Amino acid sequence: MRVARLGLIACLAALGACAATPDPTYYLLPSPEVAASTPYSGGTIAVRELALPLYARAQQVASLAEDGSVLLSDDHRWADEPARASTRTFVSALKQSTGAAIVAEPWPASVSPAIRIDVAVDRLIGTLNGGALEFTGQYRLVRTGGGDGDQDSFSYRIPLSGTGYKALAEAHSNAIAKLAQDVAKRIAGGGAGA
Repeated sequence: MRVARLGLIACLAALGACAATPDPTYYLLPSPEVAASTPYSGGTIAVRELALPLYARAQQVASLAEDGSVLLSDDHRWADEPARASTRTFVSALKQSTGAAIVAEPWPASVSPAIRIDVAVDRLIGTLNGGALEFTGQYRLVRTGGGDGDQDSFSYRIPLSGTGYKALAEAHSNAIAKLAQDVAKRIAGGGAGA
């Protein structure tokens, strides 16, 4: 009887500890404000899902510690699947910048894009102490109908507007919008599909 009571007390204590644990905080990527600057009317643009590094695809928000290690927070998580949210943010910013018809992967079979954009991200991480977010990688613009396409690399350091996870989420969105603006300029300036 005494063992059963001790077991019951242990179970109740464990349940009490679980109830005291706060739920994680979830973050959306804010919608970037992008000025229309490089109109494009050469047909539909298709965007493949952004290829993110493993830590950036995790549901936990990743941050860079002072010693260079990557920290994943169980208490701070993305509200959407990171690659999907990053792709949608890129598409939104590119659409605002170009005014073009843009579809994201998977696009309908009836769509025959004039340009396909592939983005491979090498780094997408920042600090929580008000530093900067690093966003580096490569993108490729591929014309339908042939050619090797147009490839370039990108490297941005986006200052955080404050400290903490909310500022880090804003920097993620700003970095992706910056890439979309630069890709829009590349398309308008004679890159793929021009």
